[in-house]
Amino acid sequence: MTDKKSNHDTAIHHRHFAAKGSVVVEQGEKGNLAYLVQSGKLRVYAENAGKIMELATLEAGQIFGDMALMSDEPRSATVEALTDCNLIVISREVMAEKLKKSDPTIRAILPMLMKRVKESNNTVMGKKESLDDLIGVTNTVYENVHAGLEGKQKTTLERAVYPRLEAFTKSVEDFKKLYGL
Repeated sequence: MTDKKSNHDTAIHHRHFAAKGSVVVEQGEKGNLAYLVQSGKLRVYAENAGKIMELATLEAGQIFGDMALMSDEPRSATVEALTDCNLIVISREVMAEKLKKSDPTIRAILPMLMKRVKESNNTVMGKKESLDDLIGVTNTVYENVHAGLEGKQKTTLERAVYPRLEAFTKSVEDFKKLYGL
C-alpha cells in the first residue's frame, strides 16, 4: 500500500507498508527506489553460489535500496520484512532534485562514494571461497576503514590494528604453506 503526500517541499512523496514476511526488494530485479525505514525490522540477504548470505538487519532510521538511486544495475540483495514495517519511499527523481540543490562538492563526491560501496559489496559477495580471497577482503575492509578516518583515529588504527592485520596475513600464508594450499 503506497500513499502520496502532496507537499512538494519534503522528500516524503510516498510511504509504503510492508507486512511481516513480505519481500520489499528482490535480488536481481531492476530498481529505481530506495526506502527509509520509519518503523519495523527487515532482513537483508543475498544468494551467491547457491548459498544464502545474511548481510544485515535494518531498523528505524536506516536506508536500503540506495544504489538504485544512482545506478541501473540489478538489486544486489533481497530485503524481507521481519515485522510489519512503515517505509518512506525515495525515488530517483526526488534524489536528483535534492542533488541539484546541494553543494557542488557533495554532488562530486556522491558518485565516488557509491562506486566504493558497490566495489566493497562485490568484494564481500564474490570473494569468500579461498584463503587468498580472505586476505584480499580483509585488506580491502581495512583500507576502506582507514580511508574514512582522520587524524588521531587514523594513527591509532595504524598502530593498533595494522600490525595485527600483518600478523593475520602471515598466519594465513603459513597455514597455506603448511597444508600445500
